Amino acid sequence: MRPPPAPTSGDAGRNSHPNLSLQCYAVFHALAASNADVLAGPVYDSLTAEAWVRIYRGLNHNQARSQLQQNRSRFSANVQVFADLLRDLQNERHNADYNPLKIFTAQTAATWLNKADIVIANFLQASLSERVAVAIFTLVRTR
Repeated sequence: MRPPPAPTSGDAGRNSHPNLSLQCYAVFHALAASNADVLAGPVYDSLTAEAWVRIYRGLNHNQARSQLQQNRSRFSANVQVFADLLRDLQNERHNADYNPLKIFTAQTAATWLNKADIVIANFLQASLSERVAVAIFTLVRTR
């Protein structure tokens, strides 16, 4: 099998890989911000700002994905759907990065964007106690 032809300027609307990456990161950063919000709370000064940023930056893609999937049944439907979206988007992004035969259309990217917007909004409606549990599961490694 031959590799696909090199993309041309006319392909810009056909391969929406950058848009797919944006959706993946939007979901990841929604989780990071939620974790920081529920664990550090509002930023009042430089100390609380540093704590918030540390929690936000402490999230690891693989740890988050793994822990959300391993503990999936313990969470509400909204968090389960969020966990599945994070997993699915990471898989799609990986496919886009490493499979040169895979083409992502603008329509595919728009579908993922719409789904991500809805799922993030629903995730942020989860109870505070559940979001705290999500934060702890995704940030703290077990021994």
